[in-house]
Amino acid sequence: MDELVTQMKSGSAPAYRAAMERLADTAQAGGPESLTATVEALAPLLPGLGGDFAMTAVLAGACVEWGASPMALVDVLPQRASEAMMLNEVVPEFWAKAARGRPLPEPVSASSPQLVRTLTRLTRWRRGVDKGTMTRIAMSWFDMEDWLKALITVMADAGFRAAVSDDVKAELREHAAAVGHRSQLAAWVGALAAVLDDEPLVVIDPRTHRGYAFTMSGIGDNGQLHILLADRLVGDPGQGLVAGNRPARSWVEAATSGNPYLGPDDPAIRCFRLFDGRGTYISPEGVPADIDPLDGTRVLVLHPPNGNYAMGVGRVFEHMMPTLRLDRILESTETQHWLARLAPAVENDLMAN
Repeated sequence: MDELVTQMKSGSAPAYRAAMERLADTAQAGGPESLTATVEALAPLLPGLGGDFAMTAVLAGACVEWGASPMALVDVLPQRASEAMMLNEVVPEFWAKAARGRPLPEPVSASSPQLVRTLTRLTRWRRGVDKGTMTRIAMSWFDMEDWLKALITVMADAGFRAAVSDDVKAELREHAAAVGHRSQLAAWVGALAAVLDDEPLVVIDPRTHRGYAFTMSGIGDNGQLHILLADRLVGDPGQGLVAGNRPARSWVEAATSGNPYLGPDDPAIRCFRLFDGRGTYISPEGVPADIDPLDGTRVLVLHPPNGNYAMGVGRVFEHMMPTLRLDRILESTETQHWLARLAPAVENDLMAN
């Protein structure tokens, strides 16, 4: 760690990278305790870093992948990644004002001197933005993805997600939405910041007038939710379950802990079309947070699949462990309570007929 800090102060990129490699090797050799100690030592450095040195965050994320606890990063990494996205958003606007028609450089480290020189000229007339802030804005054009890579790794951990405040998650979603059109990593961060944990879910089958109470955690998208719901619900109607074809074991493994990629030869075929309690279609491409609560509870209504809707990926976030627990089958009076409150489904999806 001392060597890494020394090389960052020296400004030598090759020496910094060599120190990073030595620190990574030493941390791995010491096992989980050493890896966690490394993350704890790196965390205080992160708020002040930028540019090439943002790779330090990637090393912290790698230590978590290798077995470290991510918790030392809770009050540091989400905020720094949020800031990087916020700054990255304004780079094109500032460049257009400062560069007089020249094309915006590629978001790579080699572009940083040109970006910094050009954007810092704006400090002469842009009130409230000093040279240091403008330099940080310029650096975000190419270091944002390093912050996002690290954050994606740690946000897969349920304990880490639980420790991040709702306000910080809301900021992550806001800034990710602003730059998601040019960064897939930002889009993934936005989705991770919207993941629901320990979330009650009621599922209603209007054909049989049966209802089910679930608790869900760590589900990355609605395609994964479709597979897991089918695995929990399809079974013997005599036991209160839903009639139909059970999902293949390979689909369920792809949605939980196996290889998430099913490929074109064995895609998962959804067993239901899902609507929320307000009648809105729930697309497999969306996320569970899209399910609008009804009377404070997220409700899903099962409809026939009306064809083969194929999904080639079982889960979006490979290292995030999902749970979907069937807590109980609802009593008839509870189901009738929900049935009376459901809005008619607006069946305007591609397989409505």
